[in-house]
Amino acid sequence: VLKMMMVGAKAAMLCSILLRKGVDHLSKIQKEMVEWMEKNEYESIHQMQGSMSQKLCTNPKIFERANYMKVLQSYNQ
Repeated sequence: VLKMMMVGAKAAMLCSILLRKGVDHLSKIQKEMVEWMEKNEYESIHQMQGSMSQKLCTNPKIFERANYMKVLQSYNQ
C-alpha cells in the first residue's frame, strides 16, 4: 500500500490479502503504515502520494535508468 501511494495512487487493491487473512488484517496494515510513516516523517498519505513519481524526479532519465537496471538485476535465467 505504501509503495502504491508513493507512486501516486489514490487507492490500493487489498481484496486478495483480505480474502486470505480476513478483514481483521486491515488493522495490522494500518498499524504498520502509521509506524512507517512516523519513522519516515510523513504526516499524511496526501503528503506521501506521488513522492516517488517519475514526474517529480529532477532527472527523469536517471529515474528510468535506475528502474531498468533494477528489472535486469531481478531477471532469473
